[in-house]
Amino acid sequence: MDTIFGTTLFETLLSRLLATSVQAAILVAAIWALCRWLPTLPAATRCRLWWLVGVQTVLGLLWAGALHLPVLPAAPAQTAVAATASLQVAGTATATTAASPHATTPQAASAAPLSWAQALAALWLAGVLLGGLRSGHAYRASRRLVQASAPCSDAALLGALRLAAEAHGLRQPPQLRLSTQIDSPQLIGPWRPVLLLPARRLAAMHADDLDMALTHELVHLQRRDLWWGLLPALAQHLFFFHPLVHLAVREYALAREAACDAAVVAGHRHCRHNYARLLLQLGVAPRQAAGVASASPSFVSLKRRLLMLQSSASFSRLGAGLITAAIALAGVMPLRLVAKPAPVNAAAAAAPVAAPAAAPVVPAVPAPAVPILASVLAQPAPVVPAAAAPPAAPAAPVAPLQAEAPLLSQGRVSLSQHDDAYVLVQDGHNLMDASLDDLREARRLAGDDGEILWFRHDGHRYVVRDPAALARFQALHAQTLDLADAQAELGDQQGDLGERQGDLGERMAELSAQMAESAARQAEAVVPVSRGAASQAQIERVAAQRATEQLRRQELGKKIQDLARQQAQLGLQQSQLGKQQADASLRARQQAEQLIRQAIAQGLATPIDG
Repeated sequence: MDTIFGTTLFETLLSRLLATSVQAAILVAAIWALCRWLPTLPAATRCRLWWLVGVQTVLGLLWAGALHLPVLPAAPAQTAVAATASLQVAGTATATTAASPHATTPQAASAAPLSWAQALAALWLAGVLLGGLRSGHAYRASRRLVQASAPCSDAALLGALRLAAEAHGLRQPPQLRLSTQIDSPQLIGPWRPVLLLPARRLAAMHADDLDMALTHELVHLQRRDLWWGLLPALAQHLFFFHPLVHLAVREYALAREAACDAAVVAGHRHCRHNYARLLLQLGVAPRQAAGVASASPSFVSLKRRLLMLQSSASFSRLGAGLITAAIALAGVMPLRLVAKPAPVNAAAAAAPVAAPAAAPVVPAVPAPAVPILASVLAQPAPVVPAAAAPPAAPAAPVAPLQAEAPLLSQGRVSLSQHDDAYVLVQDGHNLMDASLDDLREARRLAGDDGEILWFRHDGHRYVVRDPAALARFQALHAQTLDLADAQAELGDQQGDLGERQGDLGERMAELSAQMAESAARQAEAVVPVSRGAASQAQIERVAAQRATEQLRRQELGKKIQDLARQQAQLGLQQSQLGKQQADASLRARQQAEQLIRQAIAQGLATPIDG
């Protein structure tokens, strides 16, 4: 169960984290270079670009439908091995094809990656939980800050806030409260937003400064920044280990504030100086986890906001939209770099019966002329070969190995012992994936008419005698018999393919013999002509025979080509049947492994001493 589900889950998680981290690094580098290359890019566009980094990371981790790009070098083509070091028992045991090292010993291959995958996944989960706890603590601190504040009772200020909210297209203004614990206006909470004003500095603030501060926070509400900011925050939690993701989140927050600053001073060039002075007065304040503040989180951010206020250059709205769309289409879609498909070696999978070489075809010669006839005589006459022996028939199956008592065995018998094996002795049948020594030990422990499940797991041997466990393996036995029937049908089809290939070989040999006989008859016919004893009629008759034989050779050549194409098609079908047979055997071994692990976990397996 752990092999089927746990390893796949951990490996999938780690592979997605790695692939998404690499793609996020490339996307962050591209956006950073674009912002440096286009310094006049609007802050709102920068905000959207950095927000797309959060979209890409979350999608890359949670979405399974990634786009596979076959750009990596293809693995070297491997020729399928027709037979392995396995023995067929009672004519029904399957010969497994060694397609890869992982198919022969799945547990040995996955033991080390499993432990590393579990450790890395546990570290990642611990980091995510720790970040979630910190965010939860910060959220509770912001709610305590709201609870400790007092409602605003200034009717003029409430009226001005209501009018400003209507001007920005808001259905209702946020709740206005005064707090003695803050030094700059703050907007907290995406669900029920609360606008906090500093109670200690409110009386000293100029009316224009207060208006610009309120406008800044209302622009945040208009842009729905509190909602949009949840996705980059989630990405920062999931990729807490990625420094470039943290950089993207910081740049997004800075661009978000700069976009609101640009909206405040838009159309009022004369207020840039006053707004910059207001930012200096508000100074630096820590950023709230569940809100936004007019103050900058650091002096570096404050400096960059002031520099952005000095820029009054315009940028094409169409160009900004095209840039955003291009980054969204090219960078957000989760990508996976995979290897190119390995070329199928059809020639290696073609018929195993060696076709006899075709006799060389003599080129067509026009009508009778003495030099041409002399050249024909100069060539050595082809020797008529003896009747070609038909190709050897497919080898008969290996005779079943006799154990101590005749039992019908189903499964795979290997020549050497492995760390994992099993033998089920029940109802006169053996269901096994083990060596001959393992089979003998299981038979000895079972005794006469005994029913046991013997298996070796991670080098330790166990015996199961529980009837319920044996019943579950009996169900597995029935499923495996169905697979064996399907594999037997595949074997019959492969036998038919071998017979057809033998027939093709015989026909090709007959055609080659006919071509050789035709060349010999032609050489015998031109001998009298070369000695000058033939008349013009004989010369014409030899030329006619030559033309007829040439036509026959062409027809025979076409037939040989057709037979070769049929032979190649049969070879491809044979390779497909072999792949289906290997897949069926792999599924049967996985089911047996799952039931063995369940027996150990439930305490039904008794260790064998010695």
